Amino acid sequence: MEIESPSPSGHLPAQFKNFSDDAGRIVRLPVKLSKKIALADWALNLFEFDRSYSERQVNEIIGEFVEDFALIRRMLVESGQLERDRYGYEYRRVA
Repeated sequence: MEIESPSPSGHLPAQFKNFSDDAGRIVRLPVKLSKKIALADWALNLFEFDRSYSERQVNEIIGEFVEDFALIRRMLVESGQLERDRYGYEYRRVA
């Protein structure tokens, strides 16, 4: 499944429109795991390499587009695309 990068205006790719509200924020996650993974992969592009983020910043960045930001954050960490320090205070994009 090809994933669109975040647009400059921050809009979600068309493949996620069925899951979003009128404001374009995902309010219910797809049932299929493959679509959740595609959403997490898309969200990864919201983060820059060589920059550290606090957990609050990560939550705010993902939360701008996805109501269940914690699940997407966990998916990114568990897949090794976003690295968290051992205390959970600092996150970095590694993939």
